[in-house]
Amino acid sequence: MRPAGHVESPLPGVFVAPGYDYLTWLRAVTAWAGPDGVLHARSAASLWLPDLITSTAYIAHPRLLSRRRVVVCRRRVPPEFVEVTAGVRHVSASYAAAELAGADDGRAVCEALRQARADPESLDHALAALKGTKDQRARVRVLAEAVANPWSYAELRLQRILRREGITDWVANQPLRLGSTLVIPDIRFRRRRLIVEFDGRQVHDNRARFLADRERLNLLEAFGYHVLRFGWEHLDDPDYVVGAVRSALRRASLA
Repeated sequence: MRPAGHVESPLPGVFVAPGYDYLTWLRAVTAWAGPDGVLHARSAASLWLPDLITSTAYIAHPRLLSRRRVVVCRRRVPPEFVEVTAGVRHVSASYAAAELAGADDGRAVCEALRQARADPESLDHALAALKGTKDQRARVRVLAEAVANPWSYAELRLQRILRREGITDWVANQPLRLGSTLVIPDIRFRRRRLIVEFDGRQVHDNRARFLADRERLNLLEAFGYHVLRFGWEHLDDPDYVVGAVRSALRRASLA
């Protein structure tokens, strides 16, 4: 018999200290599920995407049933996609991002790429393992777009606008050496000295980052690059983005 007030039992057969934190909750869920249970989707991605933290745990298991605060997906995850972090058994970042791509339009995929937790090859491997599951068509579309290497959801939207209008011959997030300095433009056109950048609001809220951004812009201009910059509101006005890019391409010098 357990002493009252000294431990809590969030799930049958699992005991934790009172006031347990989120990571302890995830450990409790995987302990309850046993060796065949693997945290997936939002719960797995929340280990590297804090915005996805929720009181509900999502776990893949071939036999268990869902219960309060635990949603079970009746699926067996291939062992090559299973990892253990701090006592929590979860799917890999590439698997979780590929899963979520069917519902989040690529947000997790972009963040996994930005954090170097996944690459196009590992995402394709995860996509193949998810064949036959719900939302697979949407996953295929989003991961095909991820090959262009967007590092944020905003960049993914910007790339979609260009691609939809047939504006091609560009690369994304590829290193560019300017003298002794290496910069990584969001989008760089191959045959024209034109760079397209997305500016998040955080750039203007951080003084050091704002100054570094100005210095980077000055360096690009000094080497003959014309730079277009768009914000969140511009992504909701694709005609403006397309018009500005086409106009700049006509005026930009050859690379």
